[in-house]
Amino acid sequence: MTSSLTKFDTGHEDLIHDVSYDFYGKRLVTCSSDQRLKVWDFVERPDASVWELNDVWKAHDSSILKAIWARPEYGQVIASCSFDRQVKIWEEQTVGNK
Repeated sequence: MTSSLTKFDTGHEDLIHDVSYDFYGKRLVTCSSDQRLKVWDFVERPDASVWELNDVWKAHDSSILKAIWARPEYGQVIASCSFDRQVKIWEEQTVGNK
């Protein structure tokens, strides 16, 4: 079995403090001193596999130190904590077709 390292630019504007995979290893959340969380999806294509940005938002009022996915039975849920002394729970909302 061979493995390869997939590098990608996160586009964070400051130091990245944490990276967390979901239970299945197909999604990633990154957090940074830029106060943003970014969610990435692993997309396998015939020519290459890439991490695609799914969502980004300003999650806290200070540097975010940790982000982690909940277990899959709770849905697409992320917990984050920051120097603003808050822990926040984020749940992905699906947008229905119009």
